[in-house]
Amino acid sequence: MVGTLHVHDLILLRTESAVISTEGVSAYPYLNLNQRPWVVVRRGRILDGLIPVGVRGTQRHERCAGFTRLSEAIESRRPDQLRLRLAEDSRRALQAFRTLSYLESHLAGLDMSWGPGGSVGYELAAGIPAVRADSDLDFILFAPRRLDITEARDLWRMIGGAPGKVDVLVETPCCGFSLEEFVTASPRRILLRTSEGRILGSDPWNPSNDEDS
Repeated sequence: MVGTLHVHDLILLRTESAVISTEGVSAYPYLNLNQRPWVVVRRGRILDGLIPVGVRGTQRHERCAGFTRLSEAIESRRPDQLRLRLAEDSRRALQAFRTLSYLESHLAGLDMSWGPGGSVGYELAAGIPAVRADSDLDFILFAPRRLDITEARDLWRMIGGAPGKVDVLVETPCCGFSLEEFVTASPRRILLRTSEGRILGSDPWNPSNDEDS
């Protein structure tokens, strides 16, 4: 049984027809009929029992936003459950996977959970080739506690030593934000990704602090 789902989780659906696109039509054409239908939970509000999800097809242009019901999910994977050991041996030489290997060894002592998103996370969860030779690594860091700027900069500096480009998205209990923007713009306002939309703020752990400023 699948429990509570969060943004960036990957879920396996019962059928390809379990997703309704935001236009109110089936997302069926974007799902490979020869593969199990995995989708990713996207940021947004759950309305009328519908979970916001994103569909990834075999081509870059085959993406769409949609919704599905929790009852349609039969399996789920969190980003922090996805590691290089799940990749096929023949795929591990790709730069994005080599970057993931680097981070696994350098972040072994980190006291916050993390995992890959994007094409790397999708391939590791679904077992469907999605990573390309030029793919970056989308890195999701879950930060329930506040990161001070020195700690954030040290983390960003270490990640910068990876063999490939890494896009780091930090997820707090309130929102998501770019680590790169945080360390280069602080203490100025940065873009915060909330379930209600994108806003500018200076405190990702308490965006309400910015409401009256």
